Amino acid sequence: MFRALFWVLRIAAALMRRAGAVLATRLHRASLAKTGAGTRFQTGVRFDSPAQVELGADCYFWRGVGVSGRGAHACLRVGDRVQVNQFAHLDIEGGLTIHDDVMVSEHALIFTHDHGLDPHSLARPAPKVIGAGVWIGARAVILPSCAQIGADAVIGAGAIVTRNVPAGAVVAGNPARIIGQRSTKEVAA
Repeated sequence: MFRALFWVLRIAAALMRRAGAVLATRLHRASLAKTGAGTRFQTGVRFDSPAQVELGADCYFWRGVGVSGRGAHACLRVGDRVQVNQFAHLDIEGGLTIHDDVMVSEHALIFTHDHGLDPHSLARPAPKVIGAGVWIGARAVILPSCAQIGADAVIGAGAIVTRNVPAGAVVAGNPARIIGQRSTKEVAA
């Protein structure tokens, strides 16, 4: 009896999550500047400046993703097949471009602006480009001083990235350092 009730409740919860995701996808498609075919959103995804966001095809934004930035330089351009996992935060104040086939893991933080020590100082934009095929690990932090992450690079979980990352590099640590290089077999697969 209890097992049957458990399964009924579990199925009902799954159907409600699915309905919420369908509604969230429709709402975001209507509000964003551009949304490619097949791009989907779970509930709880937030865009501060939806008119400044262009997304490619077959992208997926998991629940709790935040995209913030309202200044004159704020913009987000995303290629195809990009996945941003739950509770990741993308600061687009300085402008952020993400190329095709990028994966941003849970709770990752990407910053595109800096400011002075004075609490009233203005934001200084720091545009950022993330190349195709990049993997960004869980809880990684990409600081404004990193302007570019090269294609096929891997950012390890918990890494604090303070400078540019070359194409194909594997970086980890605090501050992030190159610890390896992706093989051409891995990149081709």
